[in-house]
Amino acid sequence: MLLPLHPPSLHLMNLHSKYRILRIASLLVILLLLSFRLAHAAYLLIPMDQTQTNHLKAYGIAYWVLQQKGTGEWLLNYRGGSFLFPFSDELQTECLLREVRTETIADATRIKILQDIARPEVNMDVIKLEKAPRVAVYAPPDKQPWDDAVMLALTYAEIPYDQIYDAEIMDGALKNYDWLHLHHEDFTGQYGKFYKAYGHMEWIKSRSPKMKPLHIDTAFKKYLR
Repeated sequence: MLLPLHPPSLHLMNLHSKYRILRIASLLVILLLLSFRLAHAAYLLIPMDQTQTNHLKAYGIAYWVLQQKGTGEWLLNYRGGSFLFPFSDELQTECLLREVRTETIADATRIKILQDIARPEVNMDVIKLEKAPRVAVYAPPDKQPWDDAVMLALTYAEIPYDQIYDAEIMDGALKNYDWLHLHHEDFTGQYGKFYKAYGHMEWIKSRSPKMKPLHIDTAFKKYLR
């Protein structure tokens, strides 16, 4: 008795071909969806609510965009004061490197967000971001970033700043900056409660002789110690 000849290899080849076709078709659908998404993903939203993974670095990203001559929008009181920038691969990569969470949104979504912010019954606003501010911190020359929370935050966020003190201010350096942070300093030269609490510490004893000539040179003649 002769059996019909149906080689198993032919059947497997047919299955393999069908599988390859399905895989190619699936890849094409995925690529099509990605292309459609990128075509409509006009903006990158950086949320500043509880979903954000690194709030300080997010501020640094906003500064970085302005340094690159980019522009953006600061959505005050919208999801914690989120940032909105035109989408770019470079910006998205920078956010990934700094572990800053982003959301890719379409232009229609942006318009809806701006409409919600513009409602008179909500306490929200949109601030246009166009220029990276020049930042200075008022601090003695021997003060380190870890001595102050603001300097520490700026350093971690990768926001550049200059450290200036009395001599630079008397020379007119303030005109070079848009934003100045002042520490909780005793500007009277009389030391006050801070000296009463820490005057016995070695670090303040060593600082006083250094600061006295500087204060006298900058016209602070009344220096009690």
